Amino acid sequence: MLIELDIRDFALIDHVAVAFNKGFTVLTGETGAGKSIIIDAVGLCLGGRGDRELVKSGRDKARIQAVFDVAECEEEVLTLLEEYGVDIDDDHQLVVSRDLYQNGRSICRLNGLTVTQQILKRVMSRLMDIHGQHEHQSLLDQSRHCKILDVYGGKKLETLYENYKDRYENILSLRKELERLGTSDQERARQLDFLQAQIEEIDEAGLSAGEEETLKERNEFLRHGQQIFQTLGAFHEGVYEGGEYPSSLDLLSMHVKEMFSLAHLSKPLEDFSQRAEEIRINLEELCRDVRSYHDQVDFMPEELETIQQRLEQINHLKRKYGSSIEEILDFRESLQNELDELNNSAEKYEQTIKELEAEKNAAMELAEKLSKTRMETARKLQKEMVDILKTLNMGKVTFSVDRQPTEMKASGIDEISFLISTNQGEPLKPLSKIASGGEMSRIMLAFKTLFARIDSIPTLIFDEIDAGISGRTAQVVGEKLSYVSQNHQVICITHLPQIAAMAKNHFQIEKKAIGKKTKVQVNILEEEERLHELGRLLDGKVTDITLQHAREMLKASESANPLA
Repeated sequence: MLIELDIRDFALIDHVAVAFNKGFTVLTGETGAGKSIIIDAVGLCLGGRGDRELVKSGRDKARIQAVFDVAECEEEVLTLLEEYGVDIDDDHQLVVSRDLYQNGRSICRLNGLTVTQQILKRVMSRLMDIHGQHEHQSLLDQSRHCKILDVYGGKKLETLYENYKDRYENILSLRKELERLGTSDQERARQLDFLQAQIEEIDEAGLSAGEEETLKERNEFLRHGQQIFQTLGAFHEGVYEGGEYPSSLDLLSMHVKEMFSLAHLSKPLEDFSQRAEEIRINLEELCRDVRSYHDQVDFMPEELETIQQRLEQINHLKRKYGSSIEEILDFRESLQNELDELNNSAEKYEQTIKELEAEKNAAMELAEKLSKTRMETARKLQKEMVDILKTLNMGKVTFSVDRQPTEMKASGIDEISFLISTNQGEPLKPLSKIASGGEMSRIMLAFKTLFARIDSIPTLIFDEIDAGISGRTAQVVGEKLSYVSQNHQVICITHLPQIAAMAKNHFQIEKKAIGKKTKVQVNILEEEERLHELGRLLDGKVTDITLQHAREMLKASESANPLA
């Protein structure tokens, strides 16, 4: 739900910050006070088009920021945000901002992440609907009418559709399988030759797991074999054998012997002697080990060449079939599977055709059941919509759920669209062709009343809903808005006291001339202030009589049972 709206340097607004609550909220004010400016600002946050003329005169940019609590949103919303890389912290808040610059540039952000206008629109369409401005009304999208009807049909329609969808997805999968299998004999022969050649190339190499690592290690040793042989020989000669001069081991032995001759004179000399002797013994053992390893070193250029040729062969195969011997062997297995399947493809093709036909027959049977149930649901929806619209001062209305048959597709065999006629004798038209904003808002209110418990969009804004109504009709509209607000956050801009009195929260929008400038302000109304605003709405001015009527309206609204 919307918890805060912050508007800066937008049209006549310097800065307005409004904190919203759950339930039913109304915004009222004099004609021309700036209510439409608030709606325009919210529209930008929904991804609407921005006009640089909306930037306040003398300012570089306008900024609109809306903060939403998404803790109770459907999983679809959170998945969508995750898809676009938008992080949601533990506070479950989504900060939506829109900057509009004097040069016409516009920047959209979700939790600080810059996104395109289309992404913003896609995310926000799941969080908020504005009724009264056609471009933001989700119910005007004819492609969604079939889904809306299914949702209205409840568990029965949902189960039928899910069963059908499973069958339809099987059909798509089998069609892809047929495309893969349905190659000509000539093409199949080419594929068989190609696969066989790849398998033979891998098999002829005789690869084994771990072979490459062993070869690399031996290659590295042989490349330095001569250097290893010479280094070990020089070490043994200088340290153990000696020559013209005594060896290092001989010199060490002589000094150790001299030290032992003095060992009896003190404890440290005895310790030094023993440690020196240990070093002599270790050095002597080392010399023997070096000699033994030196004698084993056999530098063979032929072996080195053989190993390097083998490594080049392995690298050649890696470039074609995988980044390691293990991957090459796995790829070889997949080639064999593909070869076996291709060898049996003719038989498999015929089998798949039979499976596809069976699946299409099963899907069509489910699609027909789904279509029949949809039409039963449509008749119920038509009657209930007309009943509600008549209470909203649309007594001549006709509402119809139109069904056109189509080829089998993801949604079934139905093309569903909602049609309406608001005046007697007029033909039925799509919802999007309704010209009156007031009529459109009341139609949407009727939908929202019926869908109050199943509609997933958490925040609904109604604008112009009171156009052309008064008296008892206005009271009914207020009651239905209050009913919808039990499951949604409802924000309504209204001129009618009957609607305003039903709200839980009441804001007043007013335009003030300060010096040579005009500013728009939004104020939360407390009890006494609200009475005065309702009084003004009743008669255009506040009197003792209008205040008394306002008190009675508020008292009546507290005890009223919202109608479904």
